[in-house]
Amino acid sequence: MYDIAVVGGGPAGLSAAVNARQRNKNVVLIAKEDQSSKLAQAHLIDNYLGMPGINGPELARRMKEHALALGTIFHKDEIQSIYRDGQGFTLIGRENAIQALAVILTTGIVLGKEIPGESDFVGRGVSYCATCDGMFFKGKTVAMIGYIPEAEMEVNFLAEVCQKVYYLPQYSFKGVLSPKIEIWEGKPVSILGKEKVETLRTSNGDLAVDGVFIERAGRPADQLIEGLQMVNGLILTDLEQMTNLSGLFAAGDCTGKPWQINKAVGQGQIAALAAVQYLETIADT
Repeated sequence: MYDIAVVGGGPAGLSAAVNARQRNKNVVLIAKEDQSSKLAQAHLIDNYLGMPGINGPELARRMKEHALALGTIFHKDEIQSIYRDGQGFTLIGRENAIQALAVILTTGIVLGKEIPGESDFVGRGVSYCATCDGMFFKGKTVAMIGYIPEAEMEVNFLAEVCQKVYYLPQYSFKGVLSPKIEIWEGKPVSILGKEKVETLRTSNGDLAVDGVFIERAGRPADQLIEGLQMVNGLILTDLEQMTNLSGLFAAGDCTGKPWQINKAVGQGQIAALAAVQYLETIADT
């Protein structure tokens, strides 16, 4: 059982981890990416105090090294669901289940808007985890829509079990994939079918498929935990970054504009300090 679990490895999450560790709390940070894809795309950052002219990948590296040096436990995983478990929470990932007394969500904003028809076919041909659900499509035809490079590992796995795999990279693709995979240029337009997925409509034509896999940097926060209050896709918090659910905090882009590093780092600190105070409160009960 960890004291605090941080979900997301961007500036807000790393700031939360650093500040919680400085208060001697046992902290685990769970992130799908080794480095924030949003921050990694920043070629030049001129408004981060004390570090003019730094690039995104370098700033991300320094932030992560800082958190690790203080003893933050890092898990590369994607949290699929979170639920209250007694006085704490259980976080279910693709690879592990983690328990913590408090949780800080720093999931950012989801890259790639929901595709028309996507939510209608979840569990009926639409999946967000190739390694979880790929075997259900053994010998069938599927498409993978990748918004981040991590999708390449997932689509290669699909090529091992499916008869035909299309890959639609929605980023600057420079990787090498299995020769069994067909790269399909174009953007997803809609997912169509009757009882289950039958067609992926793209800007480059229709694909007849049995399933569509979607790989994004994160999942919408309200899909992670039941009862989380949100407005227009953003998590509502108070001034201490507490959500409407006791023990659950949120910081960074997932709470709204401005989508700036300075704001994310500050909110990460506030959330960490509030979480520490929360732990002290429940320890007295």
